[in-house]
Amino acid sequence: MEIELEETVLDSRSGSSNQKINLEKEDVTSKVVGDFGRWQLQISFLMSLLKLSNAWYQLNIIFMAPTQDFWCAKPTEFDDISDNEWRDICAPKIEEFPCLIYDPALLAAARDMDKSMIPLVACTNFVYDTSLFQRTMTSDWGLVCNRRWLIHGKFQLTQFVMMTGVLLGGILFGRLADKCGRKTPLMVAILIQSCTSYVASVLPWYWYFLANWFILALASGGITIISFVLCMETVSGKWRMTVPVLYQLPFGLGNTVMAFLAYWLRDWRKLEFGLATCSSLYILYWFCIPESPRWLIANGQINQAAEVLKKAAAKNNRYWSTDQIKRLIPTTRTDNKKPPGFSKFLKSRNMRLTTILLSINWLFTGIAFYTFVQFLGDIGGNIFITVALTGIVSTPGPIICVLIITRVGRRTTLWIFQFFTGLCFIALLLIPRDLCPQDWPRLLFAGIGFASMAASVPTLYLYTGELYPTLGRNVGVGGVTTFARIGSMIAPFVLSLDSTVVNFPLMFIATTTFAQMFLLYPLPETKGKPLPDTLEEAEQIFKKSASAKVRKSKKRPSRS
Repeated sequence: MEIELEETVLDSRSGSSNQKINLEKEDVTSKVVGDFGRWQLQISFLMSLLKLSNAWYQLNIIFMAPTQDFWCAKPTEFDDISDNEWRDICAPKIEEFPCLIYDPALLAAARDMDKSMIPLVACTNFVYDTSLFQRTMTSDWGLVCNRRWLIHGKFQLTQFVMMTGVLLGGILFGRLADKCGRKTPLMVAILIQSCTSYVASVLPWYWYFLANWFILALASGGITIISFVLCMETVSGKWRMTVPVLYQLPFGLGNTVMAFLAYWLRDWRKLEFGLATCSSLYILYWFCIPESPRWLIANGQINQAAEVLKKAAAKNNRYWSTDQIKRLIPTTRTDNKKPPGFSKFLKSRNMRLTTILLSINWLFTGIAFYTFVQFLGDIGGNIFITVALTGIVSTPGPIICVLIITRVGRRTTLWIFQFFTGLCFIALLLIPRDLCPQDWPRLLFAGIGFASMAASVPTLYLYTGELYPTLGRNVGVGGVTTFARIGSMIAPFVLSLDSTVVNFPLMFIATTTFAQMFLLYPLPETKGKPLPDTLEEAEQIFKKSASAKVRKSKKRPSRS
């Protein structure tokens, strides 16, 4: 349905002229400010910089609690021997970690005694290798032996709490952003993230740290969802496709920046303080970003929307009066409509199918991404170089994605990258380890696979955001992307099954990657389609797509 309006538009670059405007309701923002200009560039750039902090806080556990060599502290009875000699005699060689040692009193009394006759006792004081890191969470809080599960192993409580917080933060702040606007909840999340990051750098108790870590994760999840939606809602035309994809680019760079900072500081508390200081600069966004005019229009706040659009247009060298803008805005289309909750999408016939299929896609994406990141860490030698290169390798992904998506649309782009990702996983299964010097064939396919995965994630973000309506976009995107967080929680368990079935993690993520291609087929293509503002409009887009598929199948000539 279109709304026809006649309006006199004054453009300082071409003088005044009377123009008839046949304006689709979704194009009010683009009609006033244009598809892309200085205003959109500023907002898009600022939102994309928030991906740096997303990478820092979701992956900094790599440097805060790295795998660290440790051994039992030498008792005073053994002061006459060197530390290396003590380490050689204090524990059985079969122990992966020296949690149990021979009873020091008996060992000191008869050092030549058969050690099989000496009982094992728990070590109560450990020494940590500080050659690579001066201080870690492991060394500060003794997270080894029976406390190792808090930071390492199959469960990894600290990272589990982070991903749970990100998951819930996306839902909580997504709901707030749909009710209260994009700007205020985003700034609240930024402030919480900065403050809790400073607190995390000085807290002396692990369990208090964990509670604070959860609050930080809530804020991080909120920033992820709101910044993406705000970025997508300010651009139009062909830029609506390009900008939200390039918005993901700094995530990989965040890994690289964090790796260099960790290499320089070598102390987890200093690293966390440094990241908090960098994150605190985002508080200045209060003076730099406006409320989303699309959200204001969708919620019937015409006066506020007109003011935002007037300033935005002036920044793009397009000049409108407030009254002109108000007359362009249909006042009856979504006034007084409340944004739907996530359950509304599950009750609506077509959006229910969309939500279920996207949720499964995001679940498999989360499992594959975090499983494969762990795999890359295993084949790397130097932790700083590995993490930095991972960020660099993933950087071209969004750029390649833009080049492809402009030609073939969203679904086909996802199919291409998911196909190459799955193909690389299969290659890693078939190529034997240590077949060539430095294992370069496996490293090559691992790099290609990670780059393909890095390109598919922003495409899936864009596709997801376009399928949900403005009234409920934060809730919709936040709801389905939470399954990626659930996938990240499942990833350690998938990895642990490698000891039961060799190469099971690679086989599993290869299978799920190809399965994602089939799950995307029923969904409508969104290339060149207007963004839906309401649940009803989103339903109509799905119906039109289904009808088009039926007509296309009927037009195909039958084979005799």
